[in-house]
Amino acid sequence: MNLVLRGYKAFVDGDFDVIAELLDPDVEWHGVDWGPWDAGDRDGVLRVIDDRSRENFRIELEECVPVNDDVVVSFRIAGSDDEGGRATPGGRYFTIGRYAAVVTIRNGKVVRVQDYPSRRDALAAVGLEEPG
Repeated sequence: MNLVLRGYKAFVDGDFDVIAELLDPDVEWHGVDWGPWDAGDRDGVLRVIDDRSRENFRIELEECVPVNDDVVVSFRIAGSDDEGGRATPGGRYFTIGRYAAVVTIRNGKVVRVQDYPSRRDALAAVGLEEPG
């Protein structure tokens, strides 16, 4: 779980060297429905992460649940109400959506990320249920 937290902090800080260090060279990343997140290696994943970083979205990690080699993460993505993608003085951020993923870690590296449309789906993928 600490590796996931390091990666999240590195993304927020824009530290792509740390992110690259955390990813296996053959890492797979699969989005929910759209092609850009389907990246088949570290360079592809880093390009997608860089693209998302340039869009200036705020990503707020809400929860990490470790399950064996997997970590279920839940997060919120927020955008702003101005055209530049950043909240200016007087600008506001608004929630674009809540998402979840299962991050698989082996030998101290992220080897796979599978995005899910909901926390419930991500928990189900690792054999857990949402508390009632």
